[in-house]
Amino acid sequence: MMTRYLPPLLAAAVVLAGCTTLRETDPEQTARQQLLLSTAADHAASQIKPNLPAGNTIYVDTSLFGTSEDYKNLYALNSVNAALLRQGYSLTDDVDQADAILKIANGALSIDNTSKLFGIPSASVPIPLTGSLKTPELALWKSEERTGVAKLLAVFYDAKTGAPLDAGMPVYGFSHYDRSKILFYGRTRSDLIPLEGKARKEQ
Repeated sequence: MMTRYLPPLLAAAVVLAGCTTLRETDPEQTARQQLLLSTAADHAASQIKPNLPAGNTIYVDTSLFGTSEDYKNLYALNSVNAALLRQGYSLTDDVDQADAILKIANGALSIDNTSKLFGIPSASVPIPLTGSLKTPELALWKSEERTGVAKLLAVFYDAKTGAPLDAGMPVYGFSHYDRSKILFYGRTRSDLIPLEGKARKEQ
């Protein structure tokens, strides 16, 4: 007798499994979004290579970078500072002690999202007296691409004369987190965590 109920039960299990929703986090931005922004900032900052003698002391002017209370701006600025230190420059908070002034501007620091779906998208179905019911998405094929984008402009001046020392072109940084799925098989491509970080995460 139980065998005739087996196919409907299996079908119901498949439908329920396909409707499962994963909530990543409760804060305003997820860790993945923060990694997209910070990784893009790292890639952009690594391209700032001033034509100045190594050992020069640099004062970083952040007046054009946006609010210092925004964590993503703070991280991007620290990434720029770290890139300069790695190249052998010194940093100072006292402009009178500086050999050069870096005026750094933030042109972009955000995330682009692109989603493609072959199937039936989720929809809200009105139900009288009770509101609406959101139907599950049924995807035969789905692709979601998230790209972190950073654009920085760095201009170096002589701290004593104000003469331009290195008026560089804008630098860009990109990060990626892409997911694609065919039925129940999915694949993820990302550059957010270095290989050594992934190895530690899996331990």
